[in-house]
Amino acid sequence: PKVVSNTIKPGEGKWLVEKIEYFFKQAESMNPLPQPQLDRLYVLVGALKVLGLDGAAQSFVPRLSDLKNRLPN
Repeated sequence: PKVVSNTIKPGEGKWLVEKIEYFFKQAESMNPLPQPQLDRLYVLVGALKVLGLDGAAQSFVPRLSDLKNRLPN
């Protein structure tokens, strides 16, 4: 039987962070930024934390704040 684990191997973590970086760059190029796009980024950063990649998650927090400040009123 296959053992399921939430442990991320180094290569997997790098791939995941690169994918999230891509989504951030997409969002940062949008003007105006749609709320669902920002919500998606919050979920992705939360997933990093759940998977034990706290450092990577923290590195995206300032960018989340910047994007949140760009939302239309």
